[in-house]
Amino acid sequence: MNGGKKFGGGRLPTGTPSLAWSSVVVVISLLAGASVVHNIYRPDMTIPPVESVDGNKES
Repeated sequence: MNGGKKFGGGRLPTGTPSLAWSSVVVVISLLAGASVVHNIYRPDMTIPPVESVDGNKES
């Protein structure tokens, strides 16, 4: 056989980042993208007033 190599056994990839570094880069890019969007479109974080069960506003 081919000495245990599957599909012709091409060269091993060199210079590829590890899975850990790839995950770190993905998380940082997602956070940076969210930061940019939230700086452009400021979300309304106010809490609406509480209404009672029958629909009247409490004072």
